[in-house]
This record gives sequence, C-alpha cells and structure tokens, in this order.
Amino acid sequence: MKFKATSIKLFLSISLIILQGFSLNAQQRNGKGDKTKAFLNFTFEVFEEEATISEPMQIALLKNVSSPTSIGADIFNKNSPGDFCTGQNIYGKEEPIAASTERLSETDKNLFDKNLIGGGDGYAGIVTYKPGKLSKERSYITIPFMVGKDQIKMTKGMKYCVEFSVSLGESSKYASNNIQMMFSPKDYADQEIEGIIAREAGRTLSNYKNKVYTGFFGWEKVCAMYEAKGDETCVIIGNFEMNDQTKVEVQKKPKDSENEVIAHSYYFIDNVRIKEVKSKEECNCYAADTAEVAEVYSTLIYDKTPILTDKMTIDQKIKEQVAYFGFGKKSYTPSGKEAFNYIIAAMNENPSMRIKITGHNDKKEDEVAEQNQELINMARQRADAIKNYFVKQGITEDRIDVDSNGSTISSLEIQSDDDNEVRDAKNRRVMFEVVQ
Repeated sequence: MKFKATSIKLFLSISLIILQGFSLNAQQRNGKGDKTKAFLNFTFEVFEEEATISEPMQIALLKNVSSPTSIGADIFNKNSPGDFCTGQNIYGKEEPIAASTERLSETDKNLFDKNLIGGGDGYAGIVTYKPGKLSKERSYITIPFMVGKDQIKMTKGMKYCVEFSVSLGESSKYASNNIQMMFSPKDYADQEIEGIIAREAGRTLSNYKNKVYTGFFGWEKVCAMYEAKGDETCVIIGNFEMNDQTKVEVQKKPKDSENEVIAHSYYFIDNVRIKEVKSKEECNCYAADTAEVAEVYSTLIYDKTPILTDKMTIDQKIKEQVAYFGFGKKSYTPSGKEAFNYIIAAMNENPSMRIKITGHNDKKEDEVAEQNQELINMARQRADAIKNYFVKQGITEDRIDVDSNGSTISSLEIQSDDDNEVRDAKNRRVMFEVVQ
C-alpha cells in the first residue's frame, strides 16, 4: 500500500499548547472554591516540530505522546490531505471534535476550553482487535502527565473523572468492546512489545458495562471513574485483553463508504480529558452515560423502509423519510443516513426548496433526563444533529428549519398490539417536511 507524503502547516501558539497538550497537578496550583480541577486535556493537535505525515504509525510526532508496541498508533490531521487527513482517509470518514461544536457543561467548559477555540484539527487511530494469526497486532496511545517539561503523578486517593471520544472506522469488519484506559507508573516506551500489553490489575478501566462501540458516524464517549494509587505517570488507551476475552460484532459496510474492509476493529480517538472530582456526581459524562441508560431501558432501534410510488409528489416522498434512534441517542443509523441523502439530493435538484426537521423523543427519555443532563430535549438534539449533517453536505442553514415536539405527539406507526418497548422505539424519531 502506498501512502502519499503530505506536509502539515502548523500554527502553534501559547494558548494552543496550554489548551491541547497540557496537564495539571492539583498540588501545584491554587483553585480555592473549585469543585473540580482539570488534570489533562489532550486533543491530538500539538506536534514536537514541523511534521510530515506520510505513512502509518506516526503518532510519536505529537508532543509528549508515544505508542509502545511494534504496531504503532496513527495520527490524522486536517492539514494532511490524503490517506492521513481528517474527514475521508484510509480508515474511514470522520471529522475531529471542535470545542465549538461539543456540548460541554458550564463547569467542564470553564475547565477545558472556556473560549471554545480548541480541537478541530486532528485525532488518533488504534487497532483494538484482529482475528486469528494476527490477534496480537494491537496499537496503543500513551499520554504522559506533564507540566511543561516535568512529568507529574496522580494524587493518591484522589478521584478522577476520565473520558475520551471514539468512532469506529468504516474499514472495520468488526466492532469490539474493551476500549480501555490504563493508568500506569510506566509508559512501556523502553520495552520492545510485539503484541498485547498486559492489563495491570486495579489500574485498567472501560466504559460502563464495557459496551461494543458500533457507531460508524459521529463520536461516542468512553467515560469512567478512577481512584489513584499515587504513582501513575501516564494513561494508556487501547485493548489490554486477549481475543478470547474480547467481545466482537461483525459490521456491515456502509453503502456509501469508500474504504476497503479490513479484518480488524479500528477506532478513531479524540479529546482525552481527566478532571479531579470528589464524587461520581461531579463526573458529568459518567452520570449521563447513555450506554448505561440504553442497556437499562432499551437497545431497540425501530426501522422502516419508506414506500414511494411514481404518483407521489416530491413533497410527499420527503415526508415519507423518517429516521429512528436508539434510547438516549442522537447518532444516526445507516438507514437514517440514506433518508438524509435522499432529501439532500432533492434539495440540490430544487435550489429554492426549504425543509423543516422535527425531532421527537419518548416519554421514558424525559423521565431519565431528570437525572441525566445528556438526555435533556433529545428531540431537539436529534434534529440539530441532522441539520449539522445537512450543512456539512452543502445545504445552507437558511434552507433548514428545526423544531422539536418532544414526546407530545405519538408516531402513526404505533399499532394497538405493540408492546411498550416497540412503542417507545417508534416514537424516537425525526421527521421531515417541505415548507417552501
């Protein structure tokens, strides 16, 4: 496989370094009155020096990052068109998470990116699973805890809220669980590790219930709580379990994917954040873990292929397009994306057409949202997510209206013999109509 050499134009400033390659120790600064303090905020932006991403496994070009195994992690950057750019690249199609587009609580916004200017330039990529003879080919990301040039340690007994974002690359034949983080006193950089890094007992965490991350489109959070032993100098991200301890699910290639399917699980990684907390209630992503509520309440996603006829007008055909969602989710399914693309094509053929996107959620999501802020107004969140997709595909914002009906209007798809779970799944939807 050939990789095109590309140059990255890097514009580093003091503020960028502070925001994106920086970690703090609670004992080294003031913060009276703060309930939480930032410890690490890493967004895969800052390079040691002007760099060229011309081949895989070049994550070590980043400042203060390493990849300790012979199969190294990858780095992608928006200024590197080709195989290792953000957007469409060798392993999939994903955009970095810009701070201005991420939903941060006010507390976390102040901690990590008060001015919402960070992120948006790059992300990393790792292999978490390969079958058969290649089972030991894994890659990892090691991020040390640094203040300037000095390495620091976590504080013994301190509780830390840890999160990062993942997205499954479209090249992946498999999705896996065991997307883990290990807090270690050593970075393994001086060891020649050919295969899997062994899990260190009491130091390795995964997301709640260790879910399999199957989302090709959009980012999902891995989030956990960790109480420090006091000697940790770095966090390592990857899969530390053998194949027989890893759950995998075969994935269907998205219809519009340009990527060759490879027998692996490959995940993009972005926005690694750690903050000090007194309790899990102060860890917003942990308290609002939508993976947890989906497992508890429902994993069902309803789906229906729209029935279109030649007698229908284009307005009627667009009204037949409906996207359905998982419980507590705003990430869309492949069939939902097909509906979006159908409408986008119609809008491109009719430049004066305007549409309204209306989101809905089920009543159980309203109930759970009282304790989980990420589920507040899921109907609007879903409609906004789809609008963002349309805009990224070239539809101007002035051609899109967004509305939310919450759980007030039930789906016409509901049948009298549907059980409650099916009824709720049919209500978790976004609908479309032509308004001009």
